[in-house]
Amino acid sequence: MEELVEEARKGNKEAFSTLILSLEKDLYKIAKMRLRDDEDIYDAVQETILIAFKSIKKLKHVEYFRTWIIKILINQSNYIYRQKTKKKIISFEDTEKDIANEISNIENIDTVLDFNFMCRKLKYEDRIIIILYYMERFTDKEIGQILNLKESTVTTKRNRAKQKIRNVLKLGGE
Repeated sequence: MEELVEEARKGNKEAFSTLILSLEKDLYKIAKMRLRDDEDIYDAVQETILIAFKSIKKLKHVEYFRTWIIKILINQSNYIYRQKTKKKIISFEDTEKDIANEISNIENIDTVLDFNFMCRKLKYEDRIIIILYYMERFTDKEIGQILNLKESTVTTKRNRAKQKIRNVLKLGGE
């Protein structure tokens, strides 16, 4: 991966495309933790790709490419979220569409419902920490760099989030 990043820094568009394709699903999942609407998720991912493409030459350490692009994505997702909440009008059709999207993949319905249910019980920052740690396999130090937090703060927040999930599971979701 570091070789591809180095090539992309030199202006190789194919190397950059290969990098983005390798991270495509991860970027989508991370954006989905903040944004509900697929259009907003794709907008955040697309803006992230554009920003990364324009500024990849500024990346100092190629080994931190993944951390760097996820930080850009989180910032873009937060920006879109703030823009949407200023206009906070939710129609019945949108709510219906969200439910249909969640249920469309019937094989994973229990997993999706359980995961979404648990995530809704956590604060946004805690959800991001849990996703980055358990699904994306970032270390607490890397997560701290992405979220501008101390490593010890990330560890504490992750442990509290895990405890909250345990409590929700024990209480049966109440």
